[in-house]
Amino acid sequence: MTFTHYLKEQLTDFVESYRKYLLPTFGTTLKYTVLCFILSAILFHFSEFDKANTTKQISLLSYYFNRYSKAETYSIVDLTKSVFLFFVSVFSVGLIRLEQPEKNQISFKQNTSQVHFKDLTYLFATLIAVSLLDYAFFRIDGISTARVQNLPLAKYFHDSLFHLRIYIPLFFFSITIRSLVSTDTARLTFKRVLLLYISLWLFNEIAYEMSLWVRTHLFALLLIPFSGSDKYYLYESILGIPLIAFYFPGYYSAMTYYFKQNNHFISTEK
Repeated sequence: MTFTHYLKEQLTDFVESYRKYLLPTFGTTLKYTVLCFILSAILFHFSEFDKANTTKQISLLSYYFNRYSKAETYSIVDLTKSVFLFFVSVFSVGLIRLEQPEKNQISFKQNTSQVHFKDLTYLFATLIAVSLLDYAFFRIDGISTARVQNLPLAKYFHDSLFHLRIYIPLFFFSITIRSLVSTDTARLTFKRVLLLYISLWLFNEIAYEMSLWVRTHLFALLLIPFSGSDKYYLYESILGIPLIAFYFPGYYSAMTYYFKQNNHFISTEK
């Protein structure tokens, strides 16, 4: 498959995933999102923040696309995106196994009934692994910043490690999904890894820009009466639940298309 053909088919798959699954699964993705928000709030509660950190925490949505670890202080709320990807992966495994007609509603119970203990074990192990890697990248970033005297080089290391903190969890969860549901035994060549990276980058950037636009132009307008109020954080968090739920079909497509194109799905074994 050529790059241009893959790109065309991936973009088409984004559209098809939303056409087929957005409405039938929206109730299900809302429930996954509520669970994710609860865990995000718990991570926030136990997080420490460096006093020099000036990045604003407007609502729970802030933790999906921003990082708050700074200097010597690692904020575990930075794991919010990884927790979200865990739920997207659970959703994806269940959706692939269902092979449900597109016009039917796919309930939370139907989706989770297709997810086995083995799947949860593998996905939870992946969550632990990417969490440890996130902490490791943060510490390496701190060491490189302190020891590298060349400022442009230090900035390059910082930006590269930050990029890895974003995309390594996406990559690892994608590989885990493939190992659980696909009969595709082809090796992960450099070309396939590159194509997967392009899929992940495309939708992650779309999700980021959409979140930025919605929060700036829609949520800010709706919440004008609460500007400056302590309730702003709560209300934008509540408004953010359907926004995050909206992303599930897109991330599902980005994380599975690179192997899904072969249409070899299995794994009903418990």
